[in-house]
Amino acid sequence: MTKEKKVARRKALAKWLKESILRLGPTFIKIGQQFSTRVDILAQEYVDQLSELQVKTFLLILGV
Repeated sequence: MTKEKKVARRKALAKWLKESILRLGPTFIKIGQQFSTRVDILAQEYVDQLSELQVKTFLLILGV
């Protein structure tokens, strides 16, 4: 598997993980938010997707 394919696969899996967390509800969203700050244990693709949980939750609080 080439490096580009590996990166593309990680991006797809990261997006799937974020969408699954959103479906699971607030407790899992909070866990995802915590993991979004852990660049030492997750690949950058996962951190990027999970950091969107913080933005989305902030917008929900504001009612936007």
